[in-house]
Amino acid sequence: MSGRYLGASAGSGPVSPLVRSLLDLRVDIDRTYANSAVMNRVSADMFRQMPSFWPNPPSRVYQESWIIDSPQVTWRPCEVEIRGTVRWWRGIHPPTSARIVIPWTVVSMGPAVVSLTQSGGTTSTYTCAKQSVFFRDLEMEIDVCASVNAGTIVPGYDTDSHNVRPPGLPRRTLTIEESYREAGVDVTINPARTVIDDSAAGFVSWSPAELHDAMEVNSSRFAGAWPAWRMWGLLAGLFDNPGVGGIMFDAAAGFGGAGRAPERQGFAVFRAHQWFNNLPAGAPANQDEAWALRHFLYTYVHEAGHAFNFLHSWDKNRPDSLSWMNYDWRYDNRNGANSFWSNFQFRFDDDELIHMRHGDRPSVIMGGDPWASGGHLEGPPAGAMSQIDDEAQPIELLMRSKPYFEFMEPVFVELRLRNLTGQPIDVDARLRPEFGTVALFVRRLDGRIVGYTPIMCELAVPEEHVLAPTEVGDGTDRFSESVFIGYGGHGFLFDAPGEYLVRAVYQGLGDLALPSNTHLIRVGYPAGAAEALAGDYFTQEVGLNLYLGGSPSPFLASGLETLEQAATAKDFKGSMLAARAAETVGRSAGRSFYRVEYERDEASLTEYQSPDPTAQLKLTQTALDTYRKAKDPHLNIAYNRLARERAAALAEIGQTEEAQQELSKAESELKKQGVNDTVLEDIRAAASEIANGK
Repeated sequence: MSGRYLGASAGSGPVSPLVRSLLDLRVDIDRTYANSAVMNRVSADMFRQMPSFWPNPPSRVYQESWIIDSPQVTWRPCEVEIRGTVRWWRGIHPPTSARIVIPWTVVSMGPAVVSLTQSGGTTSTYTCAKQSVFFRDLEMEIDVCASVNAGTIVPGYDTDSHNVRPPGLPRRTLTIEESYREAGVDVTINPARTVIDDSAAGFVSWSPAELHDAMEVNSSRFAGAWPAWRMWGLLAGLFDNPGVGGIMFDAAAGFGGAGRAPERQGFAVFRAHQWFNNLPAGAPANQDEAWALRHFLYTYVHEAGHAFNFLHSWDKNRPDSLSWMNYDWRYDNRNGANSFWSNFQFRFDDDELIHMRHGDRPSVIMGGDPWASGGHLEGPPAGAMSQIDDEAQPIELLMRSKPYFEFMEPVFVELRLRNLTGQPIDVDARLRPEFGTVALFVRRLDGRIVGYTPIMCELAVPEEHVLAPTEVGDGTDRFSESVFIGYGGHGFLFDAPGEYLVRAVYQGLGDLALPSNTHLIRVGYPAGAAEALAGDYFTQEVGLNLYLGGSPSPFLASGLETLEQAATAKDFKGSMLAARAAETVGRSAGRSFYRVEYERDEASLTEYQSPDPTAQLKLTQTALDTYRKAKDPHLNIAYNRLARERAAALAEIGQTEEAQQELSKAESELKKQGVNDTVLEDIRAAASEIANGK
């Protein structure tokens, strides 16, 4: 009986006799597909069927969705009756009850007759024919870069291939399509894939900005309205961070994406990652090859899952979930990744299945609601902004920053881990939220607590770092990273003057969930030129440029222009807004940028922008002067990073002495600020490499 049914109301529509109401019904009360769990739910999407006016065919306009959480199912000979209370996902509706009767014979099933009765006695009846045993349909295109267009492109994994598996696991060959069909989604992969020539001279790896631009270019090639049950995947070579094996790179901060395209459309898998060194061209011949093939499938399914609006399991307070959305090394850390694979049934967990099959349509469909929104328990945990418990913790997570930010100044915070014990402690040193090791929460001016959601989600190997015992005293007992939190999945978080509270939770190696202090950030009031610029500044194009560290993409050109205006205008001279904007624009100018260009059915990466270190140095001089003048310890990480980037640019144009002087001055200034010896040693090492021509 389970599956999808579609049909129209018995009477004419409320607007016109030519307009009818359509019901797209999903019944989930028994198993109709192998290895597919039953969620005991009924849900539906409602549409208006618009009439056909030549030469245009009939069209459907989405209205709203509902769900029955605990249906009462009565089985009778040759029919099933389902009753329950309708829960509408949005809006205000009178109490509504549903009665669904589905008959069957030995040769046919249905149609389902659906009666929706509102309090007061008004009943709407729909007759819905069976469409599929699946609950959703999805079209997927997977393109591939020429450098990795050999051997296995899309995975097919025999679940008996690897010896580490659950006892009694049903043996079958899992593909991307089959994995999602078991979840209730009929995925069809377009057999015609585009091969992207990535042999351009100088191209080594994909940057986040290049991936985002590639998604926009791909989206612009296809006609049709969004949202849509359509997804684009890219099998690429290597990411800028070689530890990243897969990424969902198309979250666009709730504004509809760069270039006004939708978000949650695409993902990438990086074939040159170390995980896939042993990936076989056919069936695996040994356990290493089986491991690589299993992880290849896992990475594809995991990243595509993000496009359905799934967060990681631990971000939903389910760290021990046996789901495609968990990390094998994070599950039951005491026993390692094998503990995950010896229990994992190759499926999503129940809450995810309910969301995927029966969730509010806009929060599930690609190009619908923003990334990290919807009804799958993704909200911040209770007490996210409460004070730290008195229980002693082995590691301190400290959040700090400037106490005061100018209006429109990009907000960065420093996250610092420090060992509080007399024993060395292993930690995962990736403190950016993209990796899932840190969750950040912001209390907005209206009192709402929102979780900071990064634009991209990166699946990567842990970066293990040893914190020395606290008594060593040379700074090796701590590790810090500067994290940009001014713009994310909810747009600009600090876009109004006032006081904000910010807190972080570290979820690194081990079972420890470590809360930080609650940190106060004050944002100042606009004045004069800042108030005039605000309309151009608080846009997705500016936000994505800040997040991506600058992007020459034509889709984001207006944002880069606005930041250059802020960096160079006399009205902002000496301000932190100008310094941060100059750093972003300069960093963009100093990097090469490659774009995917299509000509008929062929695609290639071409160098759209070549590095201009001279322009980078000119632009970033403003930021350098501001950081040096401020002498603010909260800017030490930013100053250190900028000095290194400028030294590299100077060395690139042959000014090695000036490059060494830049680093020497940075070392001297940072030493006065009390920076740890290990940081100063790294600066000296960088200067030595430049002197030796490395």
